[in-house]
Amino acid sequence: MMGLGWQFVTEMLAGAFLGWIVGKWLGNETVGALIGTGSGLTVATYSLIRGALKLNSALDRMDKSKGKTPPPPISAGKMEE
Repeated sequence: MMGLGWQFVTEMLAGAFLGWIVGKWLGNETVGALIGTGSGLTVATYSLIRGALKLNSALDRMDKSKGKTPPPPISAGKMEE
């Protein structure tokens, strides 16, 4: 999950940086950075959702107890403090 967070941050920063570069080239750095940040946010959110869904489906496949009966409850005498 931490990898998804880093990916989100780097995509946001890359969008802002590319928007700033394009804005500087066109003569208005502020508007370019704002548009780049919005684009970066959109791409980062889309990637985060896709990654989280992929991770969730992988964890579901790994779950061996899915669809089986739950384990019996632990009695009060067996609990350790």
